[in-house]
Amino acid sequence: MADVINSVVEIKSCQTPILRINDNHSELQGRILFSAGGFILGAKIGVTGESGYAAVRKLMLVSDGNYAILDPVRKSTTELNQSLWLATAKLVPMLPDLPAAPASIVDAHPERITESAARPKTGQLDLAPMMSAVAAPKDVPAVDPSIPVVVDEEQRQTVGSKQVSRKYNEGRWRTVKTLLQLTVSLLVVVLIMNNSDMMYTGAYKLLKAVGIDTDISPMLQGPLSGYVQKIKKDMDNARTRTHNAK
Repeated sequence: MADVINSVVEIKSCQTPILRINDNHSELQGRILFSAGGFILGAKIGVTGESGYAAVRKLMLVSDGNYAILDPVRKSTTELNQSLWLATAKLVPMLPDLPAAPASIVDAHPERITESAARPKTGQLDLAPMMSAVAAPKDVPAVDPSIPVVVDEEQRQTVGSKQVSRKYNEGRWRTVKTLLQLTVSLLVVVLIMNNSDMMYTGAYKLLKAVGIDTDISPMLQGPLSGYVQKIKKDMDNARTRTHNAK
């Protein structure tokens, strides 16, 4: 097992390799998440679902089995990451009898705490310090030394219940908007009705100028010709009566 762990630690192309272990004499099977730099972040046993340091101890006791080193690529490793930060340099010499408590092999001050809020060993963003700083009172400095900015004391402005900003009524605005739309639509209809001849003449000239023939009389020959002539005659009579009335 010591040779297997050293092989995983020596991998430089993967930031978070996963060691999968199967025991040949039992149903024990589990995975261990490593971090670049020689750290074990967590583990989980497949059959029982046991995780954390207890799972690491059981998997390290396997003496006859098989293993595989996996690259999670972009897949999430949250299920295996219990942030144990076990230093393999301290763990390997103790194999196979690991201590009951991990205190003696835990890296108490990993570099990620003092250098930046990003985990240099996993390439993952550590949101915990940021969230704790946001949740803290605004007049208290950030709790994580990796965050250089100290949020100033919070300034609040109280708005009274009678202020204009508190009286906005979305339903009333919708009603006004609907009335405006109806008014504009009616104006457009009236404009079209009063200037239909002018609009028709302009459209006819424009279409004729670009080479489009708007004369549909050939299409109306035959059974519809008499009906079309009657409509045209009625329109001419109505236009004559209107002209005489003026």
